[in-house]
Amino acid sequence: MIQQELQQLIHIGDRLTNTDIRRILQIHYDRHNLGRRAKATDLSLYGFITKRAIISTNGKRMEGVRVIKIV
Repeated sequence: MIQQELQQLIHIGDRLTNTDIRRILQIHYDRHNLGRRAKATDLSLYGFITKRAIISTNGKRMEGVRVIKIV
């Protein structure tokens, strides 16, 4: 269920900061009453294969990932 919802939001080639990933996952965890704290690495639990990336936002370089494949 969460995997399908995430696949509608996150697509191959997307570049997301770790903060954005945690925010998105936490919204879904709370919606489904899972009682978990979101971590950026949780994205791999839902079939997303990612590669680390440095993402520039607002003139700052932030740690993040690039989505390579969705299994």
